[in-house]
Amino acid sequence: MNKFLKWILLTVGFVAFIVVIAAVVLPMVIDPNNYKQEISDAVYKQTGRELIIGGDIRWTVFPSLGLGLSDVTLGNRDGSGDGPMFDIGEADISVKLIPLLSKRIEIGQVTLSDVSIKLKRKADGESNLQDMGQEGDSSASTSQADFSISGAEISNAYVTLESAGQTTEIKDFDLKESNIELGQPFVLKGGFTVNLTDEALAGDVKFAGFIQTAANGKRFGIEGLDVSFEGDRGEGKERVPLNANFSADADIDLTMDTAVLKNFNFKLYDLVVTGDLDVSSLTKQPAFKGKLKVAEFNPKSFIKAMGMEEPKTRNNSALTRLQADMRFSGSANSANLQELTASFDDSKLSGYLKIDDFEQLNLSFDFQVDQLNLDDYEEMESASTSSGQAESADLPVGVFRGFTGGGKFRIGTLVVAGLTATDVKTTMTANRTGVRFYPVDANFYGGKHEGDIKVDVIGDRPVLSANLGITGVQVGGLLEDMTGIARLLGQGDFFLQVQSDISNSQTSMQTLSGDIGMIILNGSVVGIDVTKMLGLVQSALGKQGDVSGQSTADERTEFAELSMSGTIEKGVMTSNDLIMQSPLLRATGKGSFNLVEETIDYVLEPVLIGDSGVQGLDKLSGNAIPIRLSGNLYEPDYKIDVAAAILSSQKDLIEEKKNELFNKLLGGKKKKDEKKD
Repeated sequence: MNKFLKWILLTVGFVAFIVVIAAVVLPMVIDPNNYKQEISDAVYKQTGRELIIGGDIRWTVFPSLGLGLSDVTLGNRDGSGDGPMFDIGEADISVKLIPLLSKRIEIGQVTLSDVSIKLKRKADGESNLQDMGQEGDSSASTSQADFSISGAEISNAYVTLESAGQTTEIKDFDLKESNIELGQPFVLKGGFTVNLTDEALAGDVKFAGFIQTAANGKRFGIEGLDVSFEGDRGEGKERVPLNANFSADADIDLTMDTAVLKNFNFKLYDLVVTGDLDVSSLTKQPAFKGKLKVAEFNPKSFIKAMGMEEPKTRNNSALTRLQADMRFSGSANSANLQELTASFDDSKLSGYLKIDDFEQLNLSFDFQVDQLNLDDYEEMESASTSSGQAESADLPVGVFRGFTGGGKFRIGTLVVAGLTATDVKTTMTANRTGVRFYPVDANFYGGKHEGDIKVDVIGDRPVLSANLGITGVQVGGLLEDMTGIARLLGQGDFFLQVQSDISNSQTSMQTLSGDIGMIILNGSVVGIDVTKMLGLVQSALGKQGDVSGQSTADERTEFAELSMSGTIEKGVMTSNDLIMQSPLLRATGKGSFNLVEETIDYVLEPVLIGDSGVQGLDKLSGNAIPIRLSGNLYEPDYKIDVAAAILSSQKDLIEEKKNELFNKLLGGKKKKDEKKD
């Protein structure tokens, strides 16, 4: 036993002696500075870049044998700017001696300080990292010896990335870890300061995670990955705080070329996004799939917190609640959102959305919404022109040119421009020259709506054309919601074929043109009592001047049928063929309606054809009484042409008197002639 112990001690002593001799003698015998050129040549062979070691190379000794370098630079790729890509002020790396005897590579402490890295990516996707290693010998093989690092420390690192015209700066990067060994877990923790100059975004990033690696270095797992950002966005008075956090569990398998994120959680202000993500073909053509959930948040508050102007909606409660849930899949140039459900304010949406090409935005979708009030989301007009009219923002043609493809919409209840439609169904198609909604079918105020709507964007302004047919509509409810006042009652059919520049709300009316027609049965005109007006005419017979007044909501004229057609030019509708019939009277009309200024200039000519029951009105029977409507389109003034009424009512008597006078004149002339003879 003593002999065995003696041999053990001798062996250990011999190994220690060899190690001490190597640690003491090696630095004295071998000067690593003599190998600078060989080291540079080897690096060039592997990377295609020139390595320059400006300072001295120094040995480190027991318990680890290593080298220390200073003022080390690695050249940049041609065309990637002046100066080196890497610049390292101090670098120290050591290898433990004892594990080498059993073919284990145990690196001691790796220390890097005052590091500068300049990365650049061109518009075509090429970067100054792309050719690294292309000059190396691909047939060379590496040892399969075990690998570990006792510790790693990086301090005062500075990284710049130029890409797509934007510069990203990472400063004060610090990392200090220990016991890094393949196949064994270790904790990763660090941080840095980032500055995105073009985005006016700056702040501190901290990261941490529990790392697990496979012994062959081909698989990495991260438990409890946590990345946080605390900084601000914007400049001067527009600067706002920006705090974000991301956490997840990750698994990267280089053998299978896959990556998995489980239980990821992203938080920015009150926006919280959670889900899972699987990525395949990670290093080739990545494809992804997963699920995503957006917890309910307030979009208005979020927009304001981001330093942008909060939208001013007609309904203050609009854009205050949004939540979404979906499954997704896709690639670097496509996405497919499946089982999509969302709640926004009082509306619920379900369906799917597929985008085949992010650059062309070729869409395919099918959405179903239970209810949607677009008027709630109409932006309040805040600016005014010198004339006092509100100014609306332009709607550029690019909005309609930015996508192709199409899909279906189904909406249970839709409110737009004050009008309500139910069971709305339409199909949208787009081809960059225009967008079409056809057919547009809906239940509409007790009747049916069928339409064909197009937006033409061939020119520099969007032009809408609409061909609409509405049958069996309750006109009173329609006009009440459209204008706030129901001036017509009854059941009607309408057709509308118009076009307009829809750049904004003003041009949409000022450029409106087309044709319109209607027929209404068994209804009434509210605000005008033709019988009362005829009574005023009767009482005014024989007097000078006109009879005038203002319409009131409690007056009405009933009819069996009312029909008219008209043309619209630059927002002014002209109609000369109105016909209204009832058992009491028949009326015709002609004139214009200015939809831009909301005024009316119209002449209605009723003719009494029946017994009104009003004493004295029988004298006006069969005579047209001109009534001019003018002023406000919704509450017009009226004026009755009494002179014309008198002329019409007394035409028989006037004709008789005219004949008598004519006969007298003729008779008197004859007598004078006879006396002369």
